[in-house]
Amino acid sequence: MSGNEYRIFVNPVSSRYGVDVRLVGNVKADPQTGQLSTTIAGTPQVPVTSFEVRFDGGARAVLSSPPVCGPNKGSAVMVPWSEPWAHNTAAPSSSFTLSDNPAGGKCPKTLAERPFGPSFAAGPASSKAGAFSPISIQIARPDGQQELKGTEVLLPPGMTGKLRGIPYCPEDALAAATTRSGTEEKAASSCPAASQVGTAAVGAGTGPSPLKIDGKVFLSGPYHGAPLSLAVVTPATAGPYDLGTVVVRVALFVDPESAQIHAVADPIPHVFGGTLLSIRSVDLKMDRPDFTLNPTSCEPFAISGALNGGGGDPSNPAAFSAFAVSVPFQAGGCDKLDFKPKLFTKLIGGRKKMRRNGHPAFQATLIARAGDANIRRSALKLPRSQFLDQSHIGTVCTRVQLAAAACPARSVYGSAWAESPLLDEKVEGPVYLVSSDHELPDLLADLHGQVNVRLRGVISSTKQRMKTVFSGVPDVPVSKFVLKMKGGRKSLLVNSRNLCGRRNRSFLSFEGQNGKVLKVKKLPLQTPSCRKAHKHKR
Repeated sequence: MSGNEYRIFVNPVSSRYGVDVRLVGNVKADPQTGQLSTTIAGTPQVPVTSFEVRFDGGARAVLSSPPVCGPNKGSAVMVPWSEPWAHNTAAPSSSFTLSDNPAGGKCPKTLAERPFGPSFAAGPASSKAGAFSPISIQIARPDGQQELKGTEVLLPPGMTGKLRGIPYCPEDALAAATTRSGTEEKAASSCPAASQVGTAAVGAGTGPSPLKIDGKVFLSGPYHGAPLSLAVVTPATAGPYDLGTVVVRVALFVDPESAQIHAVADPIPHVFGGTLLSIRSVDLKMDRPDFTLNPTSCEPFAISGALNGGGGDPSNPAAFSAFAVSVPFQAGGCDKLDFKPKLFTKLIGGRKKMRRNGHPAFQATLIARAGDANIRRSALKLPRSQFLDQSHIGTVCTRVQLAAAACPARSVYGSAWAESPLLDEKVEGPVYLVSSDHELPDLLADLHGQVNVRLRGVISSTKQRMKTVFSGVPDVPVSKFVLKMKGGRKSLLVNSRNLCGRRNRSFLSFEGQNGKVLKVKKLPLQTPSCRKAHKHKR
């Protein structure tokens, strides 16, 4: 940007003296601060005793007052016709102070003293549990308050999005958008239409009627350490003025144990194309059909976060202020959701692995129905034929190693994968034994894919039976989950008797996010190799 987007035309006229003067003032905006300077060259060589220009105020005012009381200084440089090539110039200046804030009350003495209390509203169009519903977020600030510079929003557990079938807007497309004019971006978006997930309406400017500018929201890939991001692409056009295209990225962090989404936006530019953006309001709507999904839990939650203000220096994120926000949210109709997941378990290995003191592999397969409440807790108590072989517990992944994603290979005791209707591909990964606050190490399935998920199971012994409990399971739909534990020397299970002698049954308890409970008192623990042996004898 050249910074010379604006001009003023000065036309003094006097019919009495036959004067009709036309002057052109080139207005330049500082690309860093937005401060305006006007140059009028080639003024007529006539004596002038005074020169006064007045700009209208009110809703159609072209200038806004400074944000602080002052003194606010203005200066000029004047070059005489007698020696235009010399340094014989005049530099008059003047200053003024303000007494009132545009919103009422006394004006602040410093930028940091300016008030900051923006409004915040957020929520889905429908609160129906487990239903797809558009989500909107509205932020606004009164005139005279600190600038809106950024947002952090924490969604309730289970309020999530369906990524399946949505391509990411490529990084090179977003980079290209920042180089295009607003007119070009309006005519044809840099991002593919298939990646659009919502719209943005931005209010900018001072006074009672901010300028309204429309933008689009696209799904994009990893950003600033987050697995996903949103890109808010807004053509900055107003009448004949075209400042280009503003792209603001929003990193979407996903908690691996709760799947809760934490959205962190980049700072909104203070000056763009030499113009103070002065954002007054932002209205985001995630309105792509079947994109945003409500939780299946009807516990009271909140959509919370923090809004950043310009603070003592709107161009420096280190000087920003923060304003905490929160609005309540609670889904409804959870009792109308069914809850009928199924679990199939089996011990794998040859005939020898089924004998007393054998170490079989173990597999559990979960099948869940679409439209049901999601699982909150699962507890599986194995039959007395299975004991935990503590002599096989070797290397355990420490908390430090887990936090650094550096668990040793010897701490792997199995593998797992899961399919979700929300994702394009399954998430999969190793199963570790990890340090815990319990008597025994915890079992942790570390699944990786479009998003990363960790499922933690607590191992214990109750009434001479081995029990594993997965609590705090994320409130997201899973169509299939398979857990495979190794056999042989890495097996955590040892047989207390010959498994082929009689049937082996476990006790299963599921709790749904909607509070419904499903119990299976005699869940079969299948031993396929026993059946094969019986058939062979026949």
